[in-house]
This record gives sequence, structure tokens and C-alpha cells, in this order.
Amino acid sequence: MEKTPIGLSPRLRLGLVGLIAGGLVLLALFATPPRPPTGDLPQATLVRLDGTPVRLQSGKPTVLTVWATWCGYCQRQLPEFEAAARAHPEVRFVFVNDGEPASLVRQFHDARGFTHAEVYQDALRAVAQALRVNGYPSNFFYNAQGERVGEVRGYMSPEQLRAALAQLR
Repeated sequence: MEKTPIGLSPRLRLGLVGLIAGGLVLLALFATPPRPPTGDLPQATLVRLDGTPVRLQSGKPTVLTVWATWCGYCQRQLPEFEAAARAHPEVRFVFVNDGEPASLVRQFHDARGFTHAEVYQDALRAVAQALRVNGYPSNFFYNAQGERVGEVRGYMSPEQLRAALAQLR
């Protein structure tokens, strides 16, 4: 039996090449990103802090933030967004918690006294998956028709938010 320089028979080497090629094809198939999101307000059933299910609806410009209680940037940004919600009643601010238990979300909400922003729990992570969220906070801007007109991944300063709100109207 003839050996190759690395000690494999041609038959074994051919089988190994086929196995590697097949693995690369499978990797390419599974690594292909899914279809891009439509850009519309996600159609997911969320839960209010009182346990009532709700679906997101258009009707007025909306700032949607996907967040987590442990996220330091979220802890800083959400109170700033709450202040903006108070100052801009014509814009709807929606805070969607990404998959944490309701008790944690309620504790976070109560400690900060949110009264203007809508705070929801998304136990199934449907919104984060629909928007392909890979970090917190993730901020999405929608016009009154529910069409996405912008997004900012990561912390937004009050100045950045003001600029985004000016373009949202």
C-alpha cells in the first residue's frame, strides 16, 4: 500500500478530504444568516408587569429598547429614556426585557419608578430574536405606521436620543 508524505494512504486521504468538504458545506448552510427582518414593529405577545398579555401596535412614533436588568448600560440609559418619555408624550417609549423572570423586571421597574415608559417582559425572547439583538441595550425607532426608521445598538446618550427623536417626528 502506497503512503503519502503524511503517512496516509491515498484512499484514506480521499475520504478525509470528502469529510472535510462535506463539513464545510454543512457549516456554510448553517452559517448563512436568516432572512433580514422586515423592519416593521415586531409582532410578539409580551407581558405587562401586572401579568396582562399585550401585542405591540403602531399608531404613534415608538422607541423600543431591548434590555436586561444586569446590563450596566441599561441601568444608566433607561432612566434617561424615562425622562425623555415624560418630556415627549407624542412618542411611545417601550422597554422590552429580554427573557428574565417577571420578579426581576418588577423589582428593576419599581426601584426606578418608571411611570411614562411601557415596561414589558418577553419571556420567550421573541422580540430579541425578531430584531437579531446580540447586546444590550438595543434601541429601535419606528414611525407612526410601525416601520423601522433607525436603530442604535448599545448605550445612547441623552444627546444622541435627542437627535434621534428630532428625526423620528
